[in-house]
Amino acid sequence: MDEEDRLSIDESRPDAPFLPSGDAGVDDQFGEPLKPWHVATTPHAISAVACIAIFLWVLSGMIVVVPAARLAEDIFCRRHYGRVDRDPVDEELCKADEIQSSMAWIFGLSMALGTVVGLVVMVPYGVLADRARKPVYLLAATGQFANIAWSLLVLRLWRVLPVELILLGPALELIGGGLTMAIVVLYAIISDVTTPENRSVTYFFSSLAANVAVFLGPPLASKMIEIWSPWIPISLSLVATMLAGGIILLVPETARISKGPHWGGGSWSGANYQGWRIAITSRITRVFYNSDLRSVLKKRSVVLLLLVFMLNAPLPMGMGSMFLQYYSKRFGKSIEDAGYMLAIRGGLTIIVVGVILPLLSRCINSSSYIKLAAFRRDLILAQASAAFGGLGYFLLGGPNFVFLISGIVILSLSTGTGPLCRALISNLVEPSQTSQVFTIVSIAEGIGSLPAGPFLAWTFSSGMRLGGISFGLPFFFLGSLGFLALVILCFVNTKLSTADLGAVDEDN
Repeated sequence: MDEEDRLSIDESRPDAPFLPSGDAGVDDQFGEPLKPWHVATTPHAISAVACIAIFLWVLSGMIVVVPAARLAEDIFCRRHYGRVDRDPVDEELCKADEIQSSMAWIFGLSMALGTVVGLVVMVPYGVLADRARKPVYLLAATGQFANIAWSLLVLRLWRVLPVELILLGPALELIGGGLTMAIVVLYAIISDVTTPENRSVTYFFSSLAANVAVFLGPPLASKMIEIWSPWIPISLSLVATMLAGGIILLVPETARISKGPHWGGGSWSGANYQGWRIAITSRITRVFYNSDLRSVLKKRSVVLLLLVFMLNAPLPMGMGSMFLQYYSKRFGKSIEDAGYMLAIRGGLTIIVVGVILPLLSRCINSSSYIKLAAFRRDLILAQASAAFGGLGYFLLGGPNFVFLISGIVILSLSTGTGPLCRALISNLVEPSQTSQVFTIVSIAEGIGSLPAGPFLAWTFSSGMRLGGISFGLPFFFLGSLGFLALVILCFVNTKLSTADLGAVDEDN
């Protein structure tokens, strides 16, 4: 075995990080020499850049949902009626069941293919990102931009290209892993430059930035469509994607793992390939075959929480293109009007994340009447959040507009399910196992999301065909997942977590 292979195995040792990299001090040297364009070099500045990037990524996705749905509806409508002219088509004609069903299947299959790509690239790009964050991030941004650009090209040239070719877009995310990998790298960068004491605060601001984008994107797109055309917000989405990718150049490399000869400059050789292959194999072994980790996964509460992640993963799909179609079809409104409805949930979510949850947590902690351990408190909040998710979706599929508004309001209270469950599962494992467990969490979420897109398309088509209360079938399905997650959370062991035990030992 030569020196390069030994170095590769050493870098791939079981205690090496996957993503994020851990708690390295902020005073450590960066992974590259500082350049004149590295304007963000302090922990706060780098974290701020990461939060801005998250805002831009979410904005680029949310601002394109409404115009993409409107263009897809127009294309399927023209194809259904044999219209190839450029004259406007009455939107009322586009609400036929066949047209809406075709749209739902295209969006559902696209989500499923995107999930498959995410599962395929997670480990190899995770290995590369362990050694250098920025190159992987730039690759991910390139893949995401290529996906959006291809989809828009197909929509623009629909008279020449079959609109079904839009399903090839997710395959372009094999370049870098697309949006999923970009967000993972951003959170890894935040972890690199923050201490455990202030990391949760930074994560809070990143979540707030994402929710602000969710609030602004759909109504901004709807207004642009009303004033100009769907292509204006689509162009803005491309600009936001480029800005989100390029903003990483303002910060230096934050990964601090020493690089061997085969990771530095130089030509790509067989030894390089072998070292990379060994690193990937080591990560897979570490995640799935590590004996200590297997013992953790045998804990009933950990398995139950992984099931909750699988059930909770499809829930956000109900408030995207599916909601736009449902609201437009059932209530006879335009897709632009549906975009304004999405803004209601976005605004309420900001209030929940930024005000209600922090105040509720603080009240529980400071109350002289309620004495709860942190794990028990988070579990109760997660159960309440799951209950709101189930109830909200059942109301969303109700028979009239009052049920719809009530469902949107209650759904905004379910925002904390994912973050709270991550806090719960991290308290059930040792700190050294957190990154491996979070990798398995991401895989569980991918598995849960994989069949959800096509199944939601099928329930939407079936609901239109059956009519009546069955119109809300996709939301009844999502509501059932929320209530099932609640039932599973009720069986999570409420005994002291590893963090609570550590706190008790420290007090003793």
